[in-house]
Amino acid sequence: MKTKDYQHSLARHLADIFGQEMVETEWDSVKYDGHTSNHRTIYAPRHDIVVGPFNSYADLDVGRDNTELMKVHPFTKRIVREIGWDKGDFKNCWNDFARCYLAIEIELGGGTKKSNSLKHIFGSVVNASVSGAIGIVVVNEHTSKKVERVYGYIGRLKYLERLIVRTIDNLVIIDEDELLDIVREVKGVMSR
Repeated sequence: MKTKDYQHSLARHLADIFGQEMVETEWDSVKYDGHTSNHRTIYAPRHDIVVGPFNSYADLDVGRDNTELMKVHPFTKRIVREIGWDKGDFKNCWNDFARCYLAIEIELGGGTKKSNSLKHIFGSVVNASVSGAIGIVVVNEHTSKKVERVYGYIGRLKYLERLIVRTIDNLVIIDEDELLDIVREVKGVMSR
């Protein structure tokens, strides 16, 4: 499936679970930044898909995390089970300084389109993990090794204390079909 087709399909399924107002594609994170509203003064990624609730920096500055209630959502429970995080892992992995509940970057390569560069993938990994309470990078057989290499590099920097970052622990790297299966499963459970 082409990346744009996958993005729209996934967003539709997520909207069935969370509501259309909570799911955005090509999300411009600048509009939630109370400190700046100009792309020329600060880098602000456009995420492939985000799911709210959303936090502005003003919310986070006063210590209010609107994503906190999502820790008990059926989707969170299902993704945690898939990844194998135990309670301690989950507590330490949740990004409590997130801009949104889920930040999803789609890294699908192959077919007629060239696979994404490692630099592009590096940005996707960092952006998803920093912006989402749970960051998700969607891969396929053409990109999974590249994403794992980037994640391993960041993990090594963290281990060597060259990079002090906690939020990378919230990253979920998942195959495109596995994520759609999980989303459909949660959708089915919630519609009962």
